[in-house]
Amino acid sequence: MGTNLSQVFISNTDVLQAPSGAGTDAFTDLASTPEVGIWAYNADANGDHWTNSALYGNSVLPAISVAGFPADGAASIGDADDLEAVADQMRLDRTIQGGAPGWFFKSLQFAQGTANNPIASPLIDVSSIKRIKYDPFEATAGHLSTLTPNATFTGVTGDVTIKIIFRAMPTDQLSYYDANATNYTILSGSDQLPLGIFNTTNHKAISVEVSGDDFSSNTTFVTAAIAAIQANDLLNKSVTATGSTALAIQSRHVGLIFDVVVTDGNGDDLIAASAAANFITEVVTGQVLGTGNPWQVLGEEIRCRSRYGNFNRMYLPQNMATYTQNYSYDKITIEYEHNWPNSSGIAPAGALNQIVIYNTDTDGTAPTGTEGTFDDTFVYTIGTAIEYLW
Repeated sequence: MGTNLSQVFISNTDVLQAPSGAGTDAFTDLASTPEVGIWAYNADANGDHWTNSALYGNSVLPAISVAGFPADGAASIGDADDLEAVADQMRLDRTIQGGAPGWFFKSLQFAQGTANNPIASPLIDVSSIKRIKYDPFEATAGHLSTLTPNATFTGVTGDVTIKIIFRAMPTDQLSYYDANATNYTILSGSDQLPLGIFNTTNHKAISVEVSGDDFSSNTTFVTAAIAAIQANDLLNKSVTATGSTALAIQSRHVGLIFDVVVTDGNGDDLIAASAAANFITEVVTGQVLGTGNPWQVLGEEIRCRSRYGNFNRMYLPQNMATYTQNYSYDKITIEYEHNWPNSSGIAPAGALNQIVIYNTDTDGTAPTGTEGTFDDTFVYTIGTAIEYLW
């Protein structure tokens, strides 16, 4: 069944809104940080409140006695309350049947914001939730090509041409329209993605040349290659060139993928699988998009805002706040069924609604160790990805 990014909640702290007492249901309980809170509902008198305790878990069924024949060490069932407690425990502990962890609440609502502009999900029955996944922060890394010439770079005919062919362009919104000039998609330097690298008919290739006649070592070749790439304004805004005995060419922008071709004056390719065969070996390290980088978080925030009437808020605000900061976020994904089109489901028929919660440490760094309350609430170890399916 497909999923649909429906709502994004962003917590610039590692603490979920703490419980504020039974029966408290005002969204003003969410502080102006703004915090993310979970409104939990149970049938008992003390079950309505913001919660940052575990939403689900596993426990062992208590030993019970029947008709005056107690199990060893077990208490007798004496009244309706005891029976209800046992029934609740049986409902919660699904691991005995080899299933997913059991829920401690009957329904949940996810919310974020202040008294003026709260964001809120529908009230979701936990039986509708089919998947919860936690992904720790992973930094984005640009596409990288490392060229290692032979130690003695001799025998090259004529000039050496280094051709960088741009294979794929960024597809994220912020690479083309960044209203607040956040520059989150720029991985190094300060230059925006240069439009000059585009070609409407085929892949764009940009070449630089260095003289190969007098090269006596790999270090002289690498030094000359770096100088040539940096001297080309278009290339220098697109990639970095660094190294001493090896030439490392890396993308400066998210989603920018390229190939490198190095030829001599005869047009012979100098890159081969073995340095003994030709002069240069290449190691390509594909880009790492990562998780919870600010360009991803802000992109999803803008996407939800534009698709669902300004972030699907409870009512239209006068001003639109932007919550994403230049922080490192962990990611929690919640997917749930809906009765489309009769329910408040946002996804189309046949798809699951999806809620994404991003949270960070209070200083904006990626959460580490035991801190905050998100890990307690969603039952995971910080830094270790985990997925629950129901």
